Amino acid sequence: MKIFDKITYWSHVITKQCFYVMFILVILNIFLRYVFNINFIFMQELVMYMHAFVFLFGISICLKDDKHVRIDVISNKLDDKLKRVIEKLGLVLLIIPFCIFVIYESSPMILRSWDMLEGSSEPGGLPFTYLLKTSIYIFALLILLQALKRLIEIK
Repeated sequence: MKIFDKITYWSHVITKQCFYVMFILVILNIFLRYVFNINFIFMQELVMYMHAFVFLFGISICLKDDKHVRIDVISNKLDDKLKRVIEKLGLVLLIIPFCIFVIYESSPMILRSWDMLEGSSEPGGLPFTYLLKTSIYIFALLILLQALKRLIEIK
């Protein structure tokens, strides 16, 4: 369990840092564009990367903190034992297969991107699109780890 906690901690830290970087870059980009009439493509792409990282990595944090979407109108009326059964079924039948599917289906695209060290198609864009695509793997692995941890912890 310690390894799950360390991975969760670091994904939380990285997600927060990505959000702060994204926020600062948006403010800086707006300032440069409207005050100096300067626009940098790489800054716009970096904001897009940070947004993707915050969204993709933040999902596992929501799962860990049990802050994901539920139908509270129904679940509030259920007893604890039935809630745990539904939680286990959701993890085993929905979340874990989804993560495996995402990893399986995204593998060719990500491997191809790494093989050619894919960069931006925009002139002046970032030269590491393969890292953005790799975040899909990380997203699925983080959710998978959180689902397995929750499955172990549910009694």
